[in-house]
Amino acid sequence: MRPWLRTTLLLLFYGLWFFIFSWPLGAHFAAAMLAEPGSDAGLFAWNVWHFDQAVATGHNPFFTTWMFFPQGTSLVLHTYTPILGLLGLATGNPILAVNLGLLLSAALSGTGAYLLARRWVHSPVLALLAGFVFAYSPYKLQRLSQHVNLELTATVPFYVLAFLRAFEFTEGRWLPRVRSWGAVAACAGLGILTLLSDYYVLFGLLYFSAAYAAWFGLRLGRIRWRNWRTWAWLVGILVVSHIVIRLLRMSGLPEKSIWWGGDLVAFLLPPASSLWVYWDWAARLLHNPKVFNSPGSIENTVFIGYALPLLALALGILRWWHRRPASARFADAGGRPLAWVLVVFLLFTIPSVRVLGHERLNLPTAVLHFVPLLSNLRCPTRWIMMAGLLLPIVSFSALEAAWAGRLKPAGQLAFSLLLFAVVLVEFWPRPFPLLSPGDVPRAYQQVAQLPGSSLITIPLGIVDGSRQVGEFKAAQLFYQTQHHKKLPTGYISRVSPEQFASLDAEPVLHALLLAQTRPDSIGAGPTPGQMQDFLRRYQPAAFVVEPRFRDQPAHQRLRQLLLPLGYREQPVDSLVLFSPPKP
Repeated sequence: MRPWLRTTLLLLFYGLWFFIFSWPLGAHFAAAMLAEPGSDAGLFAWNVWHFDQAVATGHNPFFTTWMFFPQGTSLVLHTYTPILGLLGLATGNPILAVNLGLLLSAALSGTGAYLLARRWVHSPVLALLAGFVFAYSPYKLQRLSQHVNLELTATVPFYVLAFLRAFEFTEGRWLPRVRSWGAVAACAGLGILTLLSDYYVLFGLLYFSAAYAAWFGLRLGRIRWRNWRTWAWLVGILVVSHIVIRLLRMSGLPEKSIWWGGDLVAFLLPPASSLWVYWDWAARLLHNPKVFNSPGSIENTVFIGYALPLLALALGILRWWHRRPASARFADAGGRPLAWVLVVFLLFTIPSVRVLGHERLNLPTAVLHFVPLLSNLRCPTRWIMMAGLLLPIVSFSALEAAWAGRLKPAGQLAFSLLLFAVVLVEFWPRPFPLLSPGDVPRAYQQVAQLPGSSLITIPLGIVDGSRQVGEFKAAQLFYQTQHHKKLPTGYISRVSPEQFASLDAEPVLHALLLAQTRPDSIGAGPTPGQMQDFLRRYQPAAFVVEPRFRDQPAHQRLRQLLLPLGYREQPVDSLVLFSPPKP
């Protein structure tokens, strides 16, 4: 089959699964997006909308005054996904750009993983399954309607392919010899594309490169695992690393990530998005605060099915007992380090070995979480994404070595199809809820018609990836793409301490925040002069109170501040809208 035809068929195959799993999104592809209620999904439509607005008006797309108005903030450290913004420029539709980005990423992720697997896996069915696992693992499917940035993995398998073509490593040396400068350029280009997609995925490429080089630099291929001295050294390393990490944690050195590390039991827990295998016992464990630091969180997901890990374990035992020959991957000097790299990423997910909520052992990989830049990668469980690429390749190549001479071709095909069917059952997701502009509450649609520059909402607050003051609903950013009013608060990945302090520095916002967060406290309200300064500076088009805060102290404080100034209070469905007097 010609390469272009094969690639086209692969893209269609993996793209079709996207439409199957996300249905009925396909019937509303340009008008709705996948979004769990209360999730960050709408943020990514805002990303595209803001990027396109900034480019169209000649402004810096990496700075915004649409949040933290009027001073604004940088978006350089925000999960901004500019690659989707470029799709938005091409389509003129933020929702379509998000959906198109997800579709292309899924199709390309599967196609790239298939092509990578075919280097060592001869069975087309197993290679197709390898691509399917990488594109649609439970980790990925659960995030389709929440963390769009973590879906943008299309570059990963193509980077690995280019990396293997670009460099030739020699045992005992960390730095390789360049075999193809064209492939080096491809690695660089793919790295830039990944930078425009998501920084976790980018660091996945960097960690892969470092772990792969370490295999050769540390001569890990020469380790004799049947020698007791090897195991004595390993125990010693684990003991020393456990003590060192414990001392670092006791010293008070800042680290933000070990708390988010996975629990070993999480590898057995299907996520809540699974249709067929999310059983009651799994739900109870997932929401048990004694087991998980963040019960029920999507960040606990490291499940990759039962069939693949059990297959890998069985094949590993057969290899240990000399019951199967070496795989094609192991026989290839370029493929041999992949099992080691897989182990590294699995260890990354659990920097501290935790069993049912009890920490037992700090692993050497935990030291990364004390490195200032790397500690910003605060969710170690996300590295299961790379395991989803490597585990099928390592396992399926070993499977072909195990069944060689034992199973006839018909038996091999039957086993491969059965395995594919089992994985489908394990991975199949529940239907996803959709979000469209029609879901924006009527109060915000009315705000769009009012003159003024900004919108003040109750609740109000500032949120980033590690801190929260007050309360800010990510849905507000999706609403903003419809009402086009600027917000004095916001939600981005990294917020400066000065911006967090800005709520207390502004008398009106401080009074509202105090009434919202400490309703029993009695604080002095802003003076009439401060109120007039606020109105001149922010030029609010309206104030909106969400249902949960109706008739609560923050709502009552708004009445005290606005009604004497002629503002009109109007219930709109379950929300309350304060609009200024007409001039």
